[in-house]
Amino acid sequence: MPTDTLVMDHVAVVSDRAWDNVIRYSRDLGGRWIGGPDNDPASQAGDDFYFCQVAFDGGARIEILEPIEHDGSDFLRRFMARNGPGPHHFTFKTPDFGDTVEALAKAGYNVIGVNEDNPMWKEAFLHPKDSWGIVIQIAWDGGGSWDDAPPLPPTHHERTTSLATVVHLVADVQAAAALFRGPLGMEQTDEWKDPNVGVGVDLRSGPWNLKLIQPTEPDLAHWMGNRPGRLQLLHFQLDDPALVPGAQRVGVCGGGEQQDAMFIIPPEHNLGVRLLLTEHA
Repeated sequence: MPTDTLVMDHVAVVSDRAWDNVIRYSRDLGGRWIGGPDNDPASQAGDDFYFCQVAFDGGARIEILEPIEHDGSDFLRRFMARNGPGPHHFTFKTPDFGDTVEALAKAGYNVIGVNEDNPMWKEAFLHPKDSWGIVIQIAWDGGGSWDDAPPLPPTHHERTTSLATVVHLVADVQAAAALFRGPLGMEQTDEWKDPNVGVGVDLRSGPWNLKLIQPTEPDLAHWMGNRPGRLQLLHFQLDDPALVPGAQRVGVCGGGEQQDAMFIIPPEHNLGVRLLLTEHA
């Protein structure tokens, strides 16, 4: 259904084998399948590319993309040729498409790919050069329902997993924050400096916590390179991170008696997306 306010809706990831990501985010991480076709991307007749979504506690969603044999998949193929598999875009849904596009343009952002042909779906984009290293999709959704869920293997986690935080590295944290808390409507919840990491701004929208970091730590700065930004990781909280295949224990977080084990799944072992896993708070 349409939202009442501009809100961050989902993070999209892309790979050549979408079903590997479905298994990772649903069975392994406890996400709930909410929509898409069955496990044969070729069956998504009439669409430009394969897509489906899984949801986590509070409604945060991961959209899973795969290019198919269709000209409409060319943009995904070009993306993967440059970057390999991994994070592709953030989607913000708006109740007033025209007002949001106009606000972005007035703020000096180059809005591209404006498409209002579908009476049930309108979309526009910010190029990652203008939006701090990741595609941003602005969408208006006229409502509709997803297909019934296909049979998926059961998850090992009793409680719904929380997608706690998205961590995104940027070259200029104040300029990046101006986009997200300005025309994209996120609420700034904190601003901080950590000599071991960098300068950060924390923002919130709906179920999402977005942490923008301008890194000073040499390894982080090197990993970001000369990009305007790069999504560093997705942080999940779940029942038992040690059960997730490929999870590597790297230390603890918290203080006193509230210390929890931290696990990392490197991007090279997770189709280009780094995961940080901790136990439920």
